[in-house]
Amino acid sequence: MSQSALAIPQSVFAELAPRIEARARSGGDLVGLHIGDTYRLPPAAASFARIAAADDADLYKYSSVAGLDALREAFAARLVARGHGPKSVEAQRHVVVCCGATHALFCGARAILEAGDEVLVASPYWPLSVGVLRSAGAIPVEVPLTSWLDDEPSLDPGAVLAAARTPRTRAIYFATPNNPDGKVFSQRQLAAIAQFALAHGLWVIADEVYADYVYDGEHCSIARHDGMAARTLCAYSLSKSHGLAGARVGFLVAPEPVTQVARRIATHTVFHAPLAAQRVALAAVSGDDGWIDEARRDYRDARDATLQALDGCGARICTPAGGSYAFIDFSRVLGTRRLTDLLERCIDRGVLLAPGEGFGAPFASWARLCFTSAPRARLLEGVARLRDALCDLSR
Repeated sequence: MSQSALAIPQSVFAELAPRIEARARSGGDLVGLHIGDTYRLPPAAASFARIAAADDADLYKYSSVAGLDALREAFAARLVARGHGPKSVEAQRHVVVCCGATHALFCGARAILEAGDEVLVASPYWPLSVGVLRSAGAIPVEVPLTSWLDDEPSLDPGAVLAAARTPRTRAIYFATPNNPDGKVFSQRQLAAIAQFALAHGLWVIADEVYADYVYDGEHCSIARHDGMAARTLCAYSLSKSHGLAGARVGFLVAPEPVTQVARRIATHTVFHAPLAAQRVALAAVSGDDGWIDEARRDYRDARDATLQALDGCGARICTPAGGSYAFIDFSRVLGTRRLTDLLERCIDRGVLLAPGEGFGAPFASWARLCFTSAPRARLLEGVARLRDALCDLSR
């Protein structure tokens, strides 16, 4: 087997898979709070049904490898209107339509990185990010950051990143709001990262897929800081903003030299995103933001209900300022036990969380809970099952 391929991490659920399968074989109910998804029907659900049933021969033919012009234009206009991404976004020059944000990040990373380049990855991080970087030939260098900023907000993130820089450092990757802990970087913190990147000629890969879901504070993009539009690659996903995970449509927004090369990568990996999915995406981004505004209120309430239901459970939880997750530190309740001991008990009681080790090496005693993936009653049932498993662990 390819050694570079074997370096890509396996699924974070690999160790738990036998227990999950055993629960399924027994017919046991399982509340899935492990995947970052939404239970809400997307705003384009009706469009999806119409497009799927349409008698349109174009749906079965190749389309433009660059993506629908109308989709790129609508997305660029939406970004500018909402104040996300760079201050100026031209659809033809700066936007690449991809098969989800995972593909967008790969195309961007492959465009700017050589084999052996190091990328400073702010942790805890989205597990697939390090696999994407390795797939592009780069070496992820984990830098614990957002958990430190929660404990010490005055900390200079630029200085933290600088301590990990080597002559091979080529780029920085971070997400805001962050997956898994919901950290939202402030303007001051982004300015410090921008200053560090500019001082050392580094690229910045900014994962902004949760930009529409900030509950405390506001979303800021590092691409809006002086000098950073030319050095920043932003990734977005309709999976998160519009609940269209199954459509697999995402966007890379970057300087023109990057998008020119990234389009070549996209062409040689998927050729182009499916036309039917792009039409659904166009219907979603062309509408107003009423669905998103309602979803944000719903998600904020779900976050608050989750934190209240977990109050007093013995674990440490920092309130997520955005995103879809509560990142929970179980070290105080685990003692000398492994996290797997708790997560297996959770599965036996019918709830599934994501193990923290996949989000970075220091987080082996943590787990991620998605509070947007199930309706309120189902979510709270899952949290109650988690508390039952914690009680069982303490016996």
